[in-house]
Amino acid sequence: MKAATVAGTLRSALRQALLALGVGTPVLLGAGWLVDGVPGVWGAAIGIALAAGFMLVTTVVSVMTASASPTVMAAAVLGSWLGKMIVLFVVLALLRNEDFYSRIVLFGVVVLTVIGVMAVQTRVILTSRVPYVDTTTASSEPDTGDEPARPGVDPEAGDAVDTAPAASRSGSDQ
Repeated sequence: MKAATVAGTLRSALRQALLALGVGTPVLLGAGWLVDGVPGVWGAAIGIALAAGFMLVTTVVSVMTASASPTVMAAAVLGSWLGKMIVLFVVLALLRNEDFYSRIVLFGVVVLTVIGVMAVQTRVILTSRVPYVDTTTASSEPDTGDEPARPGVDPEAGDAVDTAPAASRSGSDQ
């Protein structure tokens, strides 16, 4: 089995989450209809849009910054999180006094969608074969041919250094 890259794994997680949303959306809309009619459908649609948007934006940002430095990736993910929080608060503030949607269905669908998308993405990431160590990059230290330092040996003097704790030394040394 071939080892995957981080970006490839994230793209796979994004594709499979979109597929799960494609399959789950009609089911959730139908459940919303059964629970509360048209307001239930609106609650389900808003819940799917909020939860899926919130979850998938992070994955998209991660895919886009997978080859960047960890600092750039962290900044991008944090910035996207801040943007998502602003959008979430604005949408919830706009919906606060509206009665065309079912709040109960919205809540249930948000919870189910978040759990579903997280389960799919977690399964993809846990089953991927991304190596822990990147062996393709060259070492940053030049090879001098010297042996690595050994514990208990002073590299300057080349002789043994007493590394034993004071309690284990003989009584004459104390």
